[in-house]
Amino acid sequence: MSVHAPNADTDTDTEPDLISLRCYDGPPSQGTAPLFRAARDADAEMGFSAPDQYFSRSPARYLTAEVCTLLHRWTTASPSAPVLAAVVTARELGSSLWAVDIVVDPQFRSMGVATAVFEAVGSDLSGLPAPFGTIDGATFVGCSYGSHPASGRLARRFGAQFGGRRDRLLLPSRSDYAASRMARDPQRRFVVTADAGPDADAPSVWQHFEEADATDTRRLCVTDADGSVAGHVRLGLTDEPHRIGLLRLDAAADRSVGVVRTAIEHLWACGAVSIETSVDATDATTLDVLRSAAFQHDRSDALFMLGQPMSAGRCV
Repeated sequence: MSVHAPNADTDTDTEPDLISLRCYDGPPSQGTAPLFRAARDADAEMGFSAPDQYFSRSPARYLTAEVCTLLHRWTTASPSAPVLAAVVTARELGSSLWAVDIVVDPQFRSMGVATAVFEAVGSDLSGLPAPFGTIDGATFVGCSYGSHPASGRLARRFGAQFGGRRDRLLLPSRSDYAASRMARDPQRRFVVTADAGPDADAPSVWQHFEEADATDTRRLCVTDADGSVAGHVRLGLTDEPHRIGLLRLDAAADRSVGVVRTAIEHLWACGAVSIETSVDATDATTLDVLRSAAFQHDRSDALFMLGQPMSAGRCV
């Protein structure tokens, strides 16, 4: 299967290949919105990140490749012209660090579209035309949502290294929490106070994949009655109609029962219908605390890295 990568917005080839790429600087164009909506609807039950993030003009630099194809299933008629099948985005997280996502239209999944794209890319992005091909010596990170075997095989096939796994946990409802051991047991009372400002540590690579669908995520301070700091949490909410609270615990000191309980009850007060969090799959202590609040395992996500090795602090 050949891959043709046209320059900029024009392509004068009269006999397009089965897979063609249109690359440009910036987030995906509005013309890709139907593909993202279809993917979000298909993946709703898995709770994958909402694709609306791609259309926001954030300070980060975005690169986009629209993937068009003449491929089709034997049950459908052959298209007369290439149709949009997938979108690849690269978002700059930091110096020489990029997060890469590929979203495939549900009707083109399991047809080799993603494999064909990565065959063109090779071991870096130099196989793509500008602006992708201008990135040199960078590290690329990607998330295999649900640790899907096919995405893991694809990542390893092209030289990506496993970078860690996180368990995504879900607290389904306020009633589930009310019946939990954490809610029943008497605890020292804390309160959530003002915004604590940005964390002094470098942002986790996981944040790009875990908080993409949050409308507002803030780092808040949790204090006791006399104002002493007990810990910090990052809390957020997704959009209506089903407002999901997002709970993020970064430091060991922030994972005490009292801090977690205070954060959960703060999210209920803010209108959360359910609460989602994630934790390193090897962190047994934090998993036990969250399970005491009736959090249930939803899925496990795997991180893959391609390019220059990263320090542990930038991966977790």
